[in-house]
Amino acid sequence: MSKLKVKKVIIFKHGVSYYILEGIIKGTDSFELEFKVDEMNDVLKSLFVLDTSEKGYISSISYDAALDTLQLLKSIMLNIPDKDSFSSLITQIKGAKVNLTIGASKQILGTIIGIEEIEKFIKEQKIIEKLLIILQDDDIITKIPFSEIKSFDILNEDIKKDLKFFFDTIIAGKKKDAKKIKINCESGGADNIERSIFVSYIRESPIWKTSYRLIMSKQQALEQKCLLSGWSLIENTTNQDWEDIALSLVAGMPVSFIYDFYRPIFIQRPVIQPPKVLSARPTEIEEGLEMERFKEYSMAEAAPKLKAMKSRARMVAAPSAPPAGAAGGFGVTGATISDDALMDKVKFQTKTQTKDIGELFEYNISNPVSIKRKQSALVPILTEAIKAKRILLYNKDEHNKNPNACLEITNNTNLTLERGPATLIYDDNLAGEAIIPFLNKEDTRLLNYAVEQAVIIMHEQKSENLSVHKVTFGSGYSYEYYYTNLMTEYKINNKTTEEKELYLDHPKTSGYKFIEKPVDPEETPNYWRFKITLKPKDAIIFKLKERKENYSSNYLWNWSKEDILKRVGFYVKHKFIDPKLEQQLKEIAELIQTSNDLKNKREKLHEERDVMTGEQERLRENIAVLGTDSQSITLKERYIKKLNDQESRFEEISKELKVLDKKIVINDKKIEEKMQELSPT
Repeated sequence: MSKLKVKKVIIFKHGVSYYILEGIIKGTDSFELEFKVDEMNDVLKSLFVLDTSEKGYISSISYDAALDTLQLLKSIMLNIPDKDSFSSLITQIKGAKVNLTIGASKQILGTIIGIEEIEKFIKEQKIIEKLLIILQDDDIITKIPFSEIKSFDILNEDIKKDLKFFFDTIIAGKKKDAKKIKINCESGGADNIERSIFVSYIRESPIWKTSYRLIMSKQQALEQKCLLSGWSLIENTTNQDWEDIALSLVAGMPVSFIYDFYRPIFIQRPVIQPPKVLSARPTEIEEGLEMERFKEYSMAEAAPKLKAMKSRARMVAAPSAPPAGAAGGFGVTGATISDDALMDKVKFQTKTQTKDIGELFEYNISNPVSIKRKQSALVPILTEAIKAKRILLYNKDEHNKNPNACLEITNNTNLTLERGPATLIYDDNLAGEAIIPFLNKEDTRLLNYAVEQAVIIMHEQKSENLSVHKVTFGSGYSYEYYYTNLMTEYKINNKTTEEKELYLDHPKTSGYKFIEKPVDPEETPNYWRFKITLKPKDAIIFKLKERKENYSSNYLWNWSKEDILKRVGFYVKHKFIDPKLEQQLKEIAELIQTSNDLKNKREKLHEERDVMTGEQERLRENIAVLGTDSQSITLKERYIKKLNDQESRFEEISKELKVLDKKIVINDKKIEEKMQELSPT
């Protein structure tokens, strides 16, 4: 059987790889591929085979069934156990024609009848001897001890095939997670001509992982650039060696899925991870803070920065050659390599061609790649000089006291950068580690790689509500508008001997706008980013003031006449309302007072009626207990007269309440109409 050799592998970021294999063949032959059971779905749905010759062709592609060993063996009648295998086989093929060799050369042809067991005693020890019962071709039944049988030839071809299938299945079942695909090739008559067979398929594979090295010297820091070296981790999880293959790495997310038609379908259950509890960590006790003098940061601070930038630009335009061993290069085993020499040496080992392919981006590794099966390798994929600037970034929600040390990089290469970890080397020493996000061309990102503990930042915040500055009316409400000022103060102390550029991320607060700020900020989705220059050994105060308009609402019905007139006087004094609105509010105040008076009067009548009701109950109880004597009769007459007087008053109160209710309804309607006449703005 000929062998296929891997020629090209294209690894994607979504968990599959595309394999291209090639094999040379003569005449009629076959190729065999082996895959894991879980890979068969992808392979079978994507497998493509082509005989590139003019006459040869692919006659068929066969593969192991998805059934397990027990299911496969159900299709035959044989089942040979590990113990007493020969006896079991003879029992299962009763009636089969066989050719036996007995002793040195005696041949017996016959048909199996069965097995007979007899007991024997040898030296007082009982043993069981098995005899094979054979019906010979001359119709004589013969008993042959197993120990005399030298060879056993089954003459029935169907039984032979079942026996071979049984053993092949058992052997294949020992390797439970492997299935074979066999590609059968026909010559088409050209048996002496070598033919090239092309095979391609996709299979599940580990994604390729990217890691970077960002290397910067002091001279490059002044020039605001660094060396970016990208490496890809490739894993060969197949059963074939990759020898001098063409390797391509594709970034992007094409649609991909597993279509399960190879194995029986089982319902997939979700995997629930147990919660992870973080262990306690030591707490850092704050040191005593010595209050230092801070000065306010203003636009004037930008002047030294501009001057420094111009001076730096002159240095970059005509840099002086650094002396041997001085900063400006990288020390290697005692020697110093210049930035240009390092760039040339690293770039020499990286030969990668790239191209955009629609929604994807491809890295084609120009140098042949060799990776043994079940091994991994780091492959260089890019070496470029990119824009880079060292800055500090402060976010109080991340580190309360110190800013992050960051590298602001711009992808000014012709490549799309995949997400991956990066190791930063500055001035021939480890500076820290960071994560490079997915970067399109010309994208700029900040990479935080350390915490700058020599720059200390404290922040304080307070708010204040100002006086009412505007009043509006609508739907019976008055709306009094006032401003809320939010003052934030950052105290920044640069304890280093270097000038630092600080990006200060100030959180956005909904509805607030700046009314005082030393410099104009840039905007991110959640922050205002201020860029500040910190002088060496300097301490500044960076003040921000933001303002938001708020309002309080008051329902005019809830105010008395005195409350309304008091507010009207306040509105007139500050010229919030005109004379017409003033008059409307005073009329509403009078109507509300009238309504309140009427309601108070109605309340008193209700109270009077309630008192009378209680009095009547008492009088009726007294009348009920009086006798028939003259004194009792006199009291009864007095009580009855009083009850009659109260009944008359009841009727008067009911009439007065009806009149009052009518007046209140009319008055309230007038108030509603007057309120609707108020301007809504």
